Amino acid sequence: MEKIEIYSSKKKTFLLLIGSLLFIAGGIWMLMDAENLTGFRLRSPILVKCIGIISVLFSSLGVYISIRQLVKNKLFLIIEENGINVNPKKNSNEFINWKNIEGFSELKIQSQKMVLIKVNNSDFWIENEKNRIRKRLIQFNFNNYGSPFCLSAVSMQINHTELMKVLNENLEKYKKFA
Repeated sequence: MEKIEIYSSKKKTFLLLIGSLLFIAGGIWMLMDAENLTGFRLRSPILVKCIGIISVLFSSLGVYISIRQLVKNKLFLIIEENGINVNPKKNSNEFINWKNIEGFSELKIQSQKMVLIKVNNSDFWIENEKNRIRKRLIQFNFNNYGSPFCLSAVSMQINHTELMKVLNENLEKYKKFA
């Protein structure tokens, strides 16, 4: 029994931390030097300070998330002979059996590539979701992309091409036994 576990990438998370810290520094600079930063487009120092505050707040969230992921290696995906478990730590009932998977397809939103898991029982997943916000997200994914499950390899140890290859290979390997 082969079990593939895909965790969060420490390198990508560290880059998020560096980027967030740079944005915090830029936001603090905008707060401290708002009068000198006014020019052609931004005439009001108050507007510059508001932009600085927003930058610091959103970047602080990025720092929090990245430090949390650096300290605790997050498990994103488990691929095994019975099926795929999406988000195994958060929700144990997101196990998708191979017999319910029709295939995988790519979705590109701007420059971000994502993997859609095409399932033959989308209504089952939408109806069984208990969290109202997550249920709306799954419904949105299904209405717009035709699948309730959408994976992004941005913060995984694996890149998009390798993820598609691993998923398709395991689908071919285990679908006939499901």
